[in-house]
Amino acid sequence: MYNRMKNQNPGKKSLIVNADDFGLASFINKGIIEAVEKGAVNSVSLVANGDALDEAINYIKKKPELKTGIHFTLIDEKPVSDKHLVPSLVTKDGFFWPGYTSFILRYITGKINLQEVKIELSAQVQKLADKGVHLMHCDSHQHMHLLKNISDIVLKLCQKHGIKRIRTVNETPSCRYWKNIIPLIVMNYFSCRLKNLAKPFNIESTDRFLGFNTSMNVNRHIIKKALHLSENFSVELMCHPGRNSENTGRYKKWSMDWDRERNTIIKYLHGKFS
Repeated sequence: MYNRMKNQNPGKKSLIVNADDFGLASFINKGIIEAVEKGAVNSVSLVANGDALDEAINYIKKKPELKTGIHFTLIDEKPVSDKHLVPSLVTKDGFFWPGYTSFILRYITGKINLQEVKIELSAQVQKLADKGVHLMHCDSHQHMHLLKNISDIVLKLCQKHGIKRIRTVNETPSCRYWKNIIPLIVMNYFSCRLKNLAKPFNIESTDRFLGFNTSMNVNRHIIKKALHLSENFSVELMCHPGRNSENTGRYKKWSMDWDRERNTIIKYLHGKFS
């Protein structure tokens, strides 16, 4: 085992700047590593079914102080488990359903088999455990772990694997990000439920979460807000640093400016966690 740093109590004043998607692709890894090295990121979430997972884990081995968690994934990627074990989760090409809309529509119409969700998420966390990664927290791609029934599965996996912190979304809706208002209200509702469910498991979450409104577009305003709130609360700021590349493959559809995200985080948080 490595990364054995004692878990910080998320109930205390603190700032966690978490880079999602570590291990997803090499060009993303490079941006995250730069942000960590420059003291702008102090926490990462690993994608167990990412193409560049081993590269990410090799870096983590050298950084025992880096908070490491799992980024559960039920959308876009290939499953860790055999696709024949999770037929309701995958398309004919063996990939998960593309995008959260496809998944949620299937979920609310009863076409997602929850036993298969358990099989797949168990495989993801076990893969990281088998590679010697000590997981301190969990979250998920497109926040799918907040969904009722899926959150129950995730909490039991957290208890089994000693994961002590789970991401909840409690960001304030803003007219500036009006397209996110309804999704954010829904996320806040499910997060409140999840916090209550997590208590018997002794699993905590931060007092505040920022980054839903500015997902993949972190700016100086949200960073300043995170720094201000962390003077009195525990705060998680979600970010997605990377490096722009001509070979982004299927991630081109995200229309993401990874350089801008990375440069913004480094500019306003440089040396914060050095």
